[in-house]
Amino acid sequence: MRDRLTVGLQILDLRIGVRIPVPQLKFMNTKKVEYHKVVDILIFNNRNELALQMRSANDKSFPSHWDFSVGGHVDKNEEDNKAAEREISEELGIIGKIVFISKEHFQYPDWNHTILREVDASIYKMVHNGPFEINKDEVMKIKSFKLLDIQKIIDAGEKFHPEFLLVWKRGVVLLAINN
Repeated sequence: MRDRLTVGLQILDLRIGVRIPVPQLKFMNTKKVEYHKVVDILIFNNRNELALQMRSANDKSFPSHWDFSVGGHVDKNEEDNKAAEREISEELGIIGKIVFISKEHFQYPDWNHTILREVDASIYKMVHNGPFEINKDEVMKIKSFKLLDIQKIIDAGEKFHPEFLLVWKRGVVLLAINN
C-alpha cells in the first residue's frame, strides 16, 4: 500500500491524513532519496512553554525557518542519546537530563526540491529555563512559546522546518509535554 499520494501541490501522508504543502514538486521527477538518522529535542520550561529555534539565515537547508529546540544528525557509530546531548551542547551551550519520547519515520522534499529526504528521528524532551548560549552559526534566535501560540503561527503561515511540522501534527509534542 502507498503511504503517500501526490495531490496538486501537496503531499498527502495517508497514514496520518496530513497534507504537506510543497512549493514545487520538482523532486518528483528524480529518484534520488537521501537518508538521514537524526535527533530532535523538545526543550520545555517550567511553564510548559516550548523553546523553538529560528534556524540561521545562512543555513544550507531551510534557512530562517522555525524548528525544534535542537536537532541534528547522528554520527556514524554514535548512540542517539549521545547525539542529542552533543547537539544540545553545540547549539544552545547547555547540558541536562534528556528523556526519550518517540521514534518517527518520515519523508519530505529537501530544501532544493530535487531530493526526497527520508528520515529516522529519535525525539527527546528536556526541561530547561534558560539562559541559552546560542551558536550563531546554526541558530538565529530561540524563543519559548505556549503551545496554542505555536499553532497560531503555523496557521498564520510562518515558515517551519518540515520535520517539526510532521512531529507537531502527529501529536508528539503533546505526548512529550504529558510524559
